[in-house]
Amino acid sequence: MWLPEKRHEEILALLGEEGTVKTSDLKDRMNVSFETVRRDLEYLESTGQLRRTHGGAVPVGFGEYRAGYLPFQQRGREHVAQKAEVAQLALQYIVEGQSLALDSGTTSLKLAELLKTRFSRLTVVTNSLWVANELADASGFTVIVTGGVLQPDEHSFTSDLATLIFPNLTINTFFLTTCGVTVEQGVTYQRVDEIAVQNKMMEVSDRTILIADSSKLGVNSLFRMCGLEKIHLIITDSGVTPQQLEAFEKLRVPVVHP
Repeated sequence: MWLPEKRHEEILALLGEEGTVKTSDLKDRMNVSFETVRRDLEYLESTGQLRRTHGGAVPVGFGEYRAGYLPFQQRGREHVAQKAEVAQLALQYIVEGQSLALDSGTTSLKLAELLKTRFSRLTVVTNSLWVANELADASGFTVIVTGGVLQPDEHSFTSDLATLIFPNLTINTFFLTTCGVTVEQGVTYQRVDEIAVQNKMMEVSDRTILIADSSKLGVNSLFRMCGLEKIHLIITDSGVTPQQLEAFEKLRVPVVHP
């Protein structure tokens, strides 16, 4: 017979290995009743060790609301290796001579840094001063900056003024960044400023590829930009969990990672 402490250890161990646990699997594995599993999950949730879901449990924080604005430079210091992985993989979806749109996310800046090392002829449309400055010395590149109202904390151009250029453009690929993406809410952001610009970038692009490190998958922010039906592909890093992938695979949203 499994003692409560042993069951709790087993549940947490499985959660760490698999990224999710199902009530039915736990019942069979430990040969106990559904009621016993339910009490175990309730106890572990009450002590802050997991979060219950319909039919099972997930790690604390998965799929929850991410509150608060983090400035660009602070975000740029987070998940640096993962963003580099994402940007490196994104290069495989670019062809010499294409036109690209890059928004003002920190992963966009990482991608801009790598573009110079791989390509000699691209057109890049951006509303980011960081991206524009990074590509300013890229010989053979055409860099188009949207203009608009400058947001000093993001070094980005926003407002309707920043969208006026897009009816005159056709873009092959828009690389979209995000603060969070879930199957329920789609692509979400901590600020609303830039969403109008991103929507216009999406409208004039042949395809939209979401570039996001795995900490963004399964997380919601405050403002919703679009549903996943607008996203052709998600690129993330090697740290993505099977649980995170499963949620998107059920909707047949392609997710690639190293």
